[in-house]
Parts: sequence; C-alpha cells; structure tokens
Amino acid sequence: MPALSPDLSSKRYILCSRENAHRVASRLFDAQSGRVSIVRTGNPLQPFCVSTSPSRDAHVEVEIVS
Repeated sequence: MPALSPDLSSKRYILCSRENAHRVASRLFDAQSGRVSIVRTGNPLQPFCVSTSPSRDAHVEVEIVS
C-alpha cells in the first residue's frame, strides 16, 4: 500500500487496504450479477476502488466474474 501520512487515523489504513476493497467487491458481486473489478487508482487516500465498468486504461488488480 502507498505510504499514508502518519497523522491519518488507523481506520483510514483499514479502509485503504486491498483487503477492504476485496470485501466490498465480493459484497457487490453477491448483490448483483455481472463483472466487478478492483482498480488501483494511484491516489494515496483511495488507492483502490471497486467498479462494475472500469475504463479501458484503468489498472485492474482483480476481476470477479460469473
């Protein structure tokens, strides 16, 4: 994970983790049919996001498909 500022809360570290992004993606996948992707953003405050339609140039880390 990218280095975060030491003055950020410990909860921010949990929210920014790839593991948390995977939990969110799994829940979204269970709630709907279709593809769900975990995308690396390059933003240290939100290094990963979950998307159902990432752009072609997105840096997809994981895809969950049915």
